[in-house]
Amino acid sequence: MNCSNNVGILLSSQHLHRIRAGFATHERAKLYFQFGKRLGLQPVLFDLGGLDLTNRRIRGYVWHPTFRSYIPVHRPLPPVVHNRMLGYSPKLTRLSQKMRKRLFNPPVRRNKVFIHRLLSRNTTVRTHLPAMIPLRETTKAVAWINKYPVVFIKPVIGSLGQNIIRVENMGKGSFLVHPYKGKRTRMSASGLARYLGTLKQRRYYLVQQGIPLARFNGAPFDFRVSVQKGRFGRWEISGIAAKVARGQRHMTNIAQNGKAMRARTVLNHCFTKQRIQAILNRISHLSIATCKELEKTWPAFADAGLDVGIDKKGRPWLIEVNFRDLRIIFPLAGDKNMFQRTYLNPLLYAAFLCTKQRD
Repeated sequence: MNCSNNVGILLSSQHLHRIRAGFATHERAKLYFQFGKRLGLQPVLFDLGGLDLTNRRIRGYVWHPTFRSYIPVHRPLPPVVHNRMLGYSPKLTRLSQKMRKRLFNPPVRRNKVFIHRLLSRNTTVRTHLPAMIPLRETTKAVAWINKYPVVFIKPVIGSLGQNIIRVENMGKGSFLVHPYKGKRTRMSASGLARYLGTLKQRRYYLVQQGIPLARFNGAPFDFRVSVQKGRFGRWEISGIAAKVARGQRHMTNIAQNGKAMRARTVLNHCFTKQRIQAILNRISHLSIATCKELEKTWPAFADAGLDVGIDKKGRPWLIEVNFRDLRIIFPLAGDKNMFQRTYLNPLLYAAFLCTKQRD
């Protein structure tokens, strides 16, 4: 295989170690090699420890089907790298600066308030954003909360549904607070202000308007939408699956015991067949518009998992942007084709970038 056909798959050291050892991870690395063979590409798994920026070389691993194991290789830095790491590091930043768009999925600022401000500039996306403020001065926050039936208090940077607090406005200055852990408690406005004041590092929290989500058998649900660049360098929808809350819980996140289901199965219980395709089209349109807007700030951005809810009228709402989607929801929802597409599309985009480089 010519080294110019190499495509780097940049992973965290922990994930690379587990993959090599044959342990389960959310990364199905063998799919990279399966689709790479079909496209005439050679994926190479590596981490930042295996990157020599000075000499522009990597120490990585490729799957050997005969030996049925990952074997070490030393290669020139591939012309294109698909970054599957989250977070910052000086070395990753330098690599991103050197490769620009050829390292797709650059380090990004994952601050939800900042992302909300970026997306508010887009007239298409703006009307589908729940209202949001950073949690700073508690008395003002309570006055803002009082405008909505339900709000969620979330970490500015966080994932998997952890540390999210739900606040219901019961009227007449009374609020029902559902903490992330523990029993729900009724509070007055002054009591809520004191409670918010006890949150550690308040500047790292935000308050987001709650959306009255459509329900499946009485449980709220939303959608995970995988949006990726593909064969022609354009944004496309790789998959849409539903996340349904379980029992009396309000969290749909799979990590919080939410249930993954096919999108149409859930929608069939709420809307007529004539409306379902229109709703899915609106979700797709909103999702692609969102990624195009974020691309203006991060030109190498190419892979996202969006959380999109719909209210009881079928209106889509962009709840959250997840960079480097874990992609676990699609096999859990029983959709093998969508799952495989989330691995195929990055390699198609890598092939596109390689072609552009040769041009």
